[in-house]
Amino acid sequence: MELRYNLTQQDFKRGILLHEKRPKGPLAVIRKVEWFFFLAMALFSAVMLVMLTVILAAGQWEDDFGTVLGLSVVTLVGSLCFLWVLSARRRAFHGGRMLAGEDGFFGPRTLTLTKDGVAETFGVGRRVEPYDALVEVWEKKGYVLLYLKSGVWEVLPPCAFPGPEERAAFLTALAEARQGRPPQTVGDETALPPEPDEEGAVFTLRYTWEPEGLRQALLRSNLAYLRTKLYWRPAMIAVAVLSVPMLVSGLLALASVLNALPAVNGAEVASAIGLLIIGLALCASWLSFLPGFMAWAIRRQDKKGAFDKLLEGSITDVIGPNGVDSLRPGERERTLWSQIGGVKSADWGLVLFRRDRKMLLFPAESFADRSEQERVAEYARGQTR
Repeated sequence: MELRYNLTQQDFKRGILLHEKRPKGPLAVIRKVEWFFFLAMALFSAVMLVMLTVILAAGQWEDDFGTVLGLSVVTLVGSLCFLWVLSARRRAFHGGRMLAGEDGFFGPRTLTLTKDGVAETFGVGRRVEPYDALVEVWEKKGYVLLYLKSGVWEVLPPCAFPGPEERAAFLTALAEARQGRPPQTVGDETALPPEPDEEGAVFTLRYTWEPEGLRQALLRSNLAYLRTKLYWRPAMIAVAVLSVPMLVSGLLALASVLNALPAVNGAEVASAIGLLIIGLALCASWLSFLPGFMAWAIRRQDKKGAFDKLLEGSITDVIGPNGVDSLRPGERERTLWSQIGGVKSADWGLVLFRRDRKMLLFPAESFADRSEQERVAEYARGQTR
């Protein structure tokens, strides 16, 4: 069975928004609790500001009210910022930008149920996922979302199906394939992208990843990514700059309130605690610099199956003027040089940092020697300038 449709940016973002609004799993519950907590903090701070404004208008202002005013303003601004961070619409926009980094992602697409799995073709790329890799198929408001262990893989908009009957037929065929009864036809072979001409490539690398070697390379490359300008975006710089003074202000405010007990009221205690919580949340951005935390995050992604494709077998990467083509049996993914924002070469290998926060990682064993690795690195730097 084959689906041909045009995936637009609006349809894709709406599908991701439906996914983000979906209440599923403990993380979604925690996010919802956090959202209500900061909403309550914002409402409380807004009420305090209204009360202080009334007191000021009535001419009954006292010096101590200035401290309460400052804490209310800081708590309100911080709570609104966290409400924006936790909002489903912001996460959908961010997720849409991260998932749509490949060349030709939007536009004509083909999704085919073959005997080997679900084949997806767009632009110059092709990807095949076996049926047992799909952990869930979810339908909502005419959208069909396919999930892997790592999260959303494909968003099928309503325009992919002529009508409800065709959508039901596709879901039935996909359910049968996941139960071990895949279609015996391989679909339209003309949808396969042409293989690149390796003779015109500047470099051709062939290698195989081992699980432990991949985890160590990912740890080092991610720690190197934290020192690049791609990580230090304006929002990250603002969070890092505000984290320390906010944490110190929260500790000082809480210490002052505790020393003044029981003379202080509940509003002052709540404001001090809210300021401390905001400071701690902002300081969480520094956790990624701890190797232990980064190693835990990599293990967590590994359990989700995010690295299964890299461990399946031999990989061939063709590096040339058009970019980097990653080749696997029946699959191809191209990364254009315009998508590369940084290059890092070290004794553990070579990594090309993409602007969508992904990376292309090559082990040191894929090069004949260190000089060849440096030549590839210099070639990549020259192409990205």
